Amino acid sequence: MNESLNLRHLRFFMVLAEELHFRRAAERLEMTQGPLSLAIQALEEDLGARLFHRTRRSVELTEAGKALQADAPAIFERIESARTHVRRTVAGEVGRLTLGFTSATSLMPFFPAVIHQYRTQRPNVAVMLRELPSTLQLKALISGEIDAGMLRLRGDAPAEVALTHLLDEPLVVAMRRSHRLAREPSIRLDELREESFIAYPSTSGVVLYETINQLCAKRGFIPRVVQEACEPSTIIGLAAAGLGVAVVPLGLRNFALPEVVFKRIADEDAVSALYFAHRYGNASPTVLQFRQLVMEICAPG
Repeated sequence: MNESLNLRHLRFFMVLAEELHFRRAAERLEMTQGPLSLAIQALEEDLGARLFHRTRRSVELTEAGKALQADAPAIFERIESARTHVRRTVAGEVGRLTLGFTSATSLMPFFPAVIHQYRTQRPNVAVMLRELPSTLQLKALISGEIDAGMLRLRGDAPAEVALTHLLDEPLVVAMRRSHRLAREPSIRLDELREESFIAYPSTSGVVLYETINQLCAKRGFIPRVVQEACEPSTIIGLAAAGLGVAVVPLGLRNFALPEVVFKRIADEDAVSALYFAHRYGNASPTVLQFRQLVMEICAPG
């Protein structure tokens, strides 16, 4: 006997338990007495207990019937609660969202705005943030460790990952204030061929490492890396110390140190594309609604 039929029978039982009269109960349920009687019998068979004492003149609850009458409201309440929870989940009002992001992304103005607005609009969605390099985000998306990510990409994404382009972030050069190029309004990448570079390690999974190498290779040189660092703040600190120059996303200007300046790169292709990523087939409301919010806040203008 299916669950929906049992629930309907339970509703019939509650009306009869209140009326203790088959005709009146049937009238309330807008049905005839025959189907009502059969439904009660089916419920009794399902429970393995008599629920009513029936005579020609009266209908009374048995002890089992009284027990069911006492428990039934809680059953209906749990069912309604489950329905409400499902509806809110479908609407994206409850649930969990695990989001990956790069360290540089967290410094962009849109990032705190998106997180704050989403949490304000969806206070019952648990937002879990994981700082991960872009290549590790791709792996985490495929394995299901994160639901979505904000990452940089060089080349094609894995077939399992869906991408939405958010923006192209300009790259800038961080250098010590006393550097020979610090007074220039902008710098071309080929002016850096003789410079010492501070960079992310090649094994860090940071896509920016490949981006910078490819941009420089187009100009006929390979950056001479003298110091590696994993943390953006460390890279900027080393540039401020004069160990070398660092090509970084514009958002890292927020690491304002007295001895460091950030110079615009004149080359038009000196940008780093930022994407919103999720797994193909993962159409959960939380992911889709978060993506929509990010797109709205990142939209030009």
